[in-house]
Amino acid sequence: ADVWILGGVEDVITNLEDSQVSLQTILASRFVGGIRAEVEEWEKKLSLLSEVLDEWLACQRAWMYLENIFSAEDIQKQLPAESVKFMKIDKFFKDRMRKCHERPNVIGQVTAPKLLETFVDANKSLDEIQKSLEDYLETKRQAFARFYFL
Repeated sequence: ADVWILGGVEDVITNLEDSQVSLQTILASRFVGGIRAEVEEWEKKLSLLSEVLDEWLACQRAWMYLENIFSAEDIQKQLPAESVKFMKIDKFFKDRMRKCHERPNVIGQVTAPKLLETFVDANKSLDEIQKSLEDYLETKRQAFARFYFL
């Protein structure tokens, strides 16, 4: 199955920051009157984009790190609760990336209902999963000193 990730987001981030500055400049203008509501709406959209993008990239980093680890059967057996949590996030992440691939429109993607909250929750779960994994590896290192290179 094909799996996609966000890449080359530097241009998106640069354009986002430039657009946010432009909107601030427009809002500060005394001539904004007739378009104020539209400018404020775009300001909200771009602010949401910034927040979602930060959470999305954090989720992607953690997912990429943990994906190989939790595809191993021995880890799934040793950390069953974390494996179940990770598989849910894995399904969500792959599905979101598939939707992104099918419809590569930044504003359209980040304004999906509850997307920010879902990424925030996923990141919280990924942090918990990573902590449990580190605790598990630490117990293995204590039992087998030669594992300290892990």
